[in-house]
Amino acid sequence: MCYFARTDYRCGDWRWGNMKVRCPRQPRIGETCGAKLVDTENVTRIDDDCRICQEIIIKQRRLQRERDNIRRWSLEGDRFRASIERAEREAKQLEETIEELRRRRVSVIMSPQTWQSQRRDISTMQIPPNI
Repeated sequence: MCYFARTDYRCGDWRWGNMKVRCPRQPRIGETCGAKLVDTENVTRIDDDCRICQEIIIKQRRLQRERDNIRRWSLEGDRFRASIERAEREAKQLEETIEELRRRRVSVIMSPQTWQSQRRDISTMQIPPNI
């Protein structure tokens, strides 16, 4: 088992750092055993959000701005109909992008609910009979 440094972010996500201790079970020179363990002495805590969360925050501000524009233009009647339609398309696209970014977060991927649902999916798989 090889020990790695880790960086923890304020948002709850984390990322792997450099290898700190190599295990004696090396299959070949230069390769690791594949088991990544956290070296607790090399955990860095950063009081900032991870890159994905920063992107989510930016997209949420942009989505709020589009919604404010739609609300403001709707009060004008049919005067800004094309702008409203464009802003609605943009808002829908931003919502989809935000949801995709949320699914890509490490804390969401590694959550117990995700592991349980994957285990359930595997246990319900049908294995084809050997012919």
